[in-house]
Amino acid sequence: MASRQTVDQQTVPAMVDLLTGVVIGTADLNKTRSFYERVFRGVPGEWREVPEGIVFTAGPQRIEFVRPGRRLAGPGIGQHQAYRVPAADLGELVDDLSRKGHTIDWWREDHPAEHQVAAYVLDPSGNRVQLVPSDGGLPLLDHVAIEVHQFDYCEAVYVHALGGRLDYYHGWRVEDEAEAAAWAAGDDPCAPWTRRNNPGWADFVRLGPAARDGVPRPNTQTFIRYGETRLCLISASKARQEPSPELLRGQPRQVFRLSRPAHEAAAHLRATLPLPIEHDGTSIFLRDPDGNFLELRESGPSSFEPAS
Repeated sequence: MASRQTVDQQTVPAMVDLLTGVVIGTADLNKTRSFYERVFRGVPGEWREVPEGIVFTAGPQRIEFVRPGRRLAGPGIGQHQAYRVPAADLGELVDDLSRKGHTIDWWREDHPAEHQVAAYVLDPSGNRVQLVPSDGGLPLLDHVAIEVHQFDYCEAVYVHALGGRLDYYHGWRVEDEAEAAAWAAGDDPCAPWTRRNNPGWADFVRLGPAARDGVPRPNTQTFIRYGETRLCLISASKARQEPSPELLRGQPRQVFRLSRPAHEAAAHLRATLPLPIEHDGTSIFLRDPDGNFLELRESGPSSFEPAS
């Protein structure tokens, strides 16, 4: 895998230029709003009720909370959303969440920009949230992480079709192996989904710090950049039940901002990808080869209408 050691800087025509939001399922809208109002308090934005749920809009990004919701997070599941919060407010925010009964975990991830230990918490519906200390500016949504099995096929979607920039690989270098050994010794607070104790899925170490049954290894990850935001593809720890293949509008869903009109983008995707897509007005709905939902939206006021 020597080719993985150097990020390919091949120029790909941009289809999208920003990870502009997420659509997240929630079991209780009132509890969800109360939780995220505190998390988003230091960010200029606006809450709005829509027929499907509630929406928080901050600059070019839009976080949508819709019904119904299903619990996704667990000890070894890597999927999460990372939001920027003012560094000066982080301590008070963590204290507030702790007093309200939320468990705070302190981990780090493997992207070079994330070696600082950060706070992680589950929202009232079980969605994992990372709190990224920042200067408080936009964008609110720093990155999203999803699980995949088919890295090459997924890269074909997110890089070669959508035009994302390969930002960093993790898990193929000797240095990455050394970091995994440090984690197993209890000397590195890595998030549990970033490490495993052998190359297989079945005995993935769900909770550190020690890999007791095998050789500790890093979990493979690919980081893809869209403007000021990133998408992280994490090797899935196990096979999970996917929704019906015919369903293209599901959640959780990553939303990307189109850099060209939707009808042009739809024609390009139909000619490029062997995947079903649905073009509806200013949005395009599809799923990557591992079943993760994504939506491509035109920029402008029309793209801020609620999507079912």
